[in-house]
Amino acid sequence: LFAEYGFDLDPSMKVSKLSSANLQLVEICKAISNDARIMIMDEPTAPLATNEVDLLFSIIRRLKEKGVAVIYISHRLDEVFDISDRISILRDGCYVCTLNTSETNRSELITKMVGRTLIESYPPRDHDLGDVVLKVDHLTGNSVEDISFDLHRREILGFAGLVGSGRTETMQL
Repeated sequence: LFAEYGFDLDPSMKVSKLSSANLQLVEICKAISNDARIMIMDEPTAPLATNEVDLLFSIIRRLKEKGVAVIYISHRLDEVFDISDRISILRDGCYVCTLNTSETNRSELITKMVGRTLIESYPPRDHDLGDVVLKVDHLTGNSVEDISFDLHRREILGFAGLVGSGRTETMQL
């Protein structure tokens, strides 16, 4: 199955030694080996690098060709448009509607997701952030290096990245 679906994994490797991305591939193979007719994938690309996302999408397309139904849960609209036939929208835990992917667009989806038309996705800031309350220059250690950032009063600063990118290690420092 690994060879058939293009997984570059050593089948004799202990599961405890696999990355979270490879753990997902093993789970998919397990479902395929059990002749699953329905697969539910909840935010499956979160821990994946770009090449791994491409592999996952190719696997999903092959599963579809074999008659497997896939429920793909994601907030990443580009992914949803790339691989889905239909999109069901939930808002505040309630079903809103189901649309054919080919008959909708990003703007309509966002409107249905938030319950109103958004004029701007990222409106310009119209307030002063205030003084710097934390300044970090060239933070190094805990397997990260040369991290610099400023945090201003009244600012929310987010750190994002793939698994292994150093987010958690930076916050621990």
